[in-house]
Amino acid sequence: MSRILSHIIQKRFSKVNEDVATDALAYILESSNAANNGMRKILRGLIPDLPALTFRTQEAEGNIRPDMWGYDGPELRVFVENKFWAGLTDNQPVNYLKELAKCSKPSALLVVAPHSRRHTLWAELQRRMNDAQITCEASSDSAAIEYSARTSQGPMIALTSWDNILSLLEHETSDDLEARGDLVQLRSLCDAADIDAFSPLSREEITDQRTPALILQLSSICEDVSSLGVSEGIIDNKGTRPQASSERIGRYTFMAADHELEKLPGVWLGIHFRLWKKHGITPLWALFDTTEFGQAQLMRDYLEPWATKEGIFPTTDNDGSFAIALDLPHAEEKDEIVRSIVDRLAAMRQQWLDHVCNPLSPPSDPVQRIY
Repeated sequence: MSRILSHIIQKRFSKVNEDVATDALAYILESSNAANNGMRKILRGLIPDLPALTFRTQEAEGNIRPDMWGYDGPELRVFVENKFWAGLTDNQPVNYLKELAKCSKPSALLVVAPHSRRHTLWAELQRRMNDAQITCEASSDSAAIEYSARTSQGPMIALTSWDNILSLLEHETSDDLEARGDLVQLRSLCDAADIDAFSPLSREEITDQRTPALILQLSSICEDVSSLGVSEGIIDNKGTRPQASSERIGRYTFMAADHELEKLPGVWLGIHFRLWKKHGITPLWALFDTTEFGQAQLMRDYLEPWATKEGIFPTTDNDGSFAIALDLPHAEEKDEIVRSIVDRLAAMRQQWLDHVCNPLSPPSDPVQRIY
């Protein structure tokens, strides 16, 4: 149901959804003992003996600025980072964990995100910790927390959805009519912030030349990937063509083989806007469709176990097509980005060739597929 708060925010201030939701949640926790008790129950899934906390917003320490700070008296115990669809900052989660590690008592970082983003955001959090050589030991999930782990830094890290948080708080505040009314408004804002909802375009967005510049830059990377991949014998563009539609810009190509094979798998490479929006990992994807050209089922069997083992994101789309994320290295020159993507394509090609050349090899262990 549309409410006045979500209506005004979406109409006038849609770019600050996360800030408004954070301030609203902090207000509810401070103004309602029942809501604060509910939040304590959630966080006790991470820190069993945690007392009631005081929550503050808009605080910073050095170069970090978590959305909410939870204090036990004067002592910091918890960071709560509220997300809708914005990406992680460079400080998240590593520098947040390092700051929490300074606490004298057990501490935790809780990330709150849309339900449909929970898989990919948790995978990205794990990848960043792995890159920083922070190891994690998975913890048993509570009813309100979907993912949690103890880190080698000391603090716990966890992720849950807005729906989980709000449902538990609504249950706890069943006798607090004012808090329930506030929670209805906050849930309405969360629903309105859904990425598929149409937000009125601002003049700044329409005239922002950085948007077309980014798309052109990504297209240029795709063209260079295609050229380098062909020159190194990794892909073969013979008989294929560029392709563009309302949801993707790229080209069809084939996996190249060193020797004569009856059929080469065809793959689409490029900017896939819908997968980019849905998963938020990267704009560039390798897509195997369900036709004889793409051989999606076969390529999924060949590539999915390898991708999962290597920490590369695979996904099966609603139409049955199979896609592999082509991650873009951060803060690298164009040549390094192109090299990285071509190397990933080369690894994919090698996995395919290994299966083709050794058809009697035992099947790979099944993996959990993310849709």
